Amino acid sequence: MKLVLAAFASGLALALCPMELAIAQSRQNLSPKIPAQTQVVIPANETADQLLERGNAYVRLGNVEGAIIVFRATIKKNPELTAGHYNLGLAYAQAGKLKEAIHSFQRATRLDPKFALAFSNLGAALLQSGNPSAAIPNLQRAASLDPKLTVAYYNLGLAYKEKKDTNRAIANFNQALQLNPQSPETLYHLGLLFQGQGDIRRAIANYASALKLNPEYAEAYYNLGAALLIQGDVNQAIDLIGKAIQLRSNYAEAFYTLGIAQARSGRKQEAIQSFIQAQAYFNQQKNTQWAQLSDRQIQRLRQS
Repeated sequence: MKLVLAAFASGLALALCPMELAIAQSRQNLSPKIPAQTQVVIPANETADQLLERGNAYVRLGNVEGAIIVFRATIKKNPELTAGHYNLGLAYAQAGKLKEAIHSFQRATRLDPKFALAFSNLGAALLQSGNPSAAIPNLQRAASLDPKLTVAYYNLGLAYKEKKDTNRAIANFNQALQLNPQSPETLYHLGLLFQGQGDIRRAIANYASALKLNPEYAEAYYNLGAALLIQGDVNQAIDLIGKAIQLRSNYAEAFYTLGIAQARSGRKQEAIQSFIQAQAYFNQQKNTQWAQLSDRQIQRLRQS
């Protein structure tokens, strides 16, 4: 689940170069983290705004822990600086410290009740922490403040998807797609929702569109293959699921479904090997239920 289009703030204005902060399924290309204790320097004579820029520099270097130290110094010097709390929230979120990120975003929204991105990122952090009910009103507030804020609608789609409210999830993903038609993630999640409704044709169309935009989208290959398998197109399913595994070598679900497809096509030994791989990866994940299901498939095939 990919979340949050986050922009670090400079002063009280948003920076012009947005940073994608994926709290889950991270696809960032940040520089290696630099040990904070050997890199952080906080000059006593710098203003809060100057410290804010210094913290942003640490972010660009990939030293998120160092940025946290500098942003904390920023708000200590000026507790009313909205951008300081907001940037601290982004840095905490990037470091996986969701509780602290939520607190910082809340401070930013209290200081500036019209700060749409702060409400959006607060909602995303709440969603990632497992609280979609609390996330939704914050994301709705972000969308009302900035009706063109694509990420607010996207994250609302994810939140409603978590709450099993399929119709609202689809409506928000569609709104996100209208604002940004080039989003493979939005198309992918729409595909999942359509498939959940039994509309395999529309699911396939959305997965295929997602892959046109991102030909290295392993999950889209897998779900497209699984959808085609439901329709009985076994050979194409095997090909697509195989591509998913090429992109994600430890994709347990893909190995399991590949085994199903291979067994249906009469490729018994290949199916057994796929289920063995699936079982191994499910065991690594401590997913006992699916590891046992994989073993049952192996034993069934060996006895047939």
